[in-house]
Parts: sequence; C-alpha cells; structure tokens
Amino acid sequence: MTRAGTPTSQYVITARGQGGDVRQTRVRAASAVVLARTWIAAGYDAVQIIDPLGRVLSPERYRSRIMNGGRFFC
Repeated sequence: MTRAGTPTSQYVITARGQGGDVRQTRVRAASAVVLARTWIAAGYDAVQIIDPLGRVLSPERYRSRIMNGGRFFC
C-alpha cells in the first residue's frame, strides 16, 4: 500500500553548506522549490527536496513543467 500525502505532509529540503548540513520543511511544493533555489543561489551544495512520498524533486524540473502549463504531480 502506498502512502498518500496528507494535509500535514511536508517537503523536506536539505543542503550542505560551509557551516554543515541544513534542513528545513515546507508544506507546499512551491515553497520548497523557492527555498531550494535560494539555497542554490547562495552557494549551498547537494540541495534536494524530498516530497511526502519520498521522491526527490528537482527545483528546475518543477519550474519548467509549471511554466509550460504541465502538472508536476499526476
């Protein structure tokens, strides 16, 4: 049985910076992508987003699909 996302599910954003590893959570995918892109611009390494189902999301792929009118999640 797969676990469906619930209203309390969260996206986990992780990265590696000069001061060590950082981790934050967001409820919405778009907010997670904004944070990930901010960290990338700030020079953090290994930035990734894990969705509530355990899948790794790419900030750039998410943005391009949304901008082209596609749905990221099926």
